[in-house]
Amino acid sequence: MAGIQGNSGQVRESVISFLLTVASRSLLLRDRLNGRMAERLKGFPFEEERLSLKSEGRWISAVHVRAGANAPTFLICHGIGERVEYWSDVQLLLREMGISSLVFNYTGFGASRGRARPAHCEQDAIAACAELVRRGAGAIFLLGFSLGTGVAVAIAERVRVEGVILCEGFSSLREAATEAGLPGWLTSVAADLWSTEKTVCHLKVPVLVVHSDGDRLFPLSMAERLVKACGDRGEAIIVNGLEHNAPIFGASEAYWGPVAEWAKRLAGPEAAVRGSEDEGGAASPR
Repeated sequence: MAGIQGNSGQVRESVISFLLTVASRSLLLRDRLNGRMAERLKGFPFEEERLSLKSEGRWISAVHVRAGANAPTFLICHGIGERVEYWSDVQLLLREMGISSLVFNYTGFGASRGRARPAHCEQDAIAACAELVRRGAGAIFLLGFSLGTGVAVAIAERVRVEGVILCEGFSSLREAATEAGLPGWLTSVAADLWSTEKTVCHLKVPVLVVHSDGDRLFPLSMAERLVKACGDRGEAIIVNGLEHNAPIFGASEAYWGPVAEWAKRLAGPEAAVRGSEDEGGAASPR
């Protein structure tokens, strides 16, 4: 029986890995064909902030933008079909609002080579958080966007963070896949993975849920369920009219400003750098 269950788990993980790879590459191909990727790569303002981080023997690409020694830091777990370059407008805006940020590509995404697997996504996020601690970041907040909300919640109790921010997220990966139009026989393989609504109720840090009522991929009801599951540790910011990816490609202070203020309020005036700004160790430039 144990062998059967083990084989079943391996099959499930293989199917999910396949779906992650196909979905991400399909979306990136769309962006390559419609010119969005070329536009983002050409106008990318943070070439000097690029990093390569080591994660369980793999190297993943990242961009670390500092807003100052005492600034709170967002560790950004991005959505499916994204590259670190897509987040440059958000990182620029966050810096202007006094928030440092680090965004990384999961293994198998963007310039991070290897096989896309759920376990790799979580390992990569933990490695990126450890790098921020090593670099002396004080108040670190996990920020998950779309698919990244599942990753952020999954690792939140395994890292030292002040809070978790869930933007345009889902209640579970299975429900997210259903909303994206995948057939039931296929979504059933995701039953036990990134069940955000079930997991978030166990977190001991504050949680901010940010969602647009114009998100046509994941309905507002998912966000409402997440906030309810958090109990008195949860807060919500409901934004009007934005489509799912608009907060990234149309970064605005109306969306990100309240998020930044929430984090600065939790970090407090005493938020300070712990450690040094040394850039050696597990990180290497480009």
